[in-house]
Amino acid sequence: MTKHMTGTREEWLAARLELLKAEKELTRRSDELARQRQELPWVRIEKEYRFETDEGRASLTDLFRGRSTAVNGRRSGIHGSNSGGVRRQV
Repeated sequence: MTKHMTGTREEWLAARLELLKAEKELTRRSDELARQRQELPWVRIEKEYRFETDEGRASLTDLFRGRSTAVNGRRSGIHGSNSGGVRRQV
């Protein structure tokens, strides 16, 4: 069993306010990292990838039905941010 400290309401409130400051700083840092991530340069894909689909073989361009850009990534990280996504130009 975990042992927890016992204190007064005033001690709890002071500790909670300190924690809130740390949480706000974490959010600010996360927002700044997200902004920097969005400023990363795009990468042109030079290789001719081929994929097996339900409709047969397809190129990367075929998969995105002629659109010039696509975002490929996974949702992970804190606060539901889209960290780790890669934007590529095809």
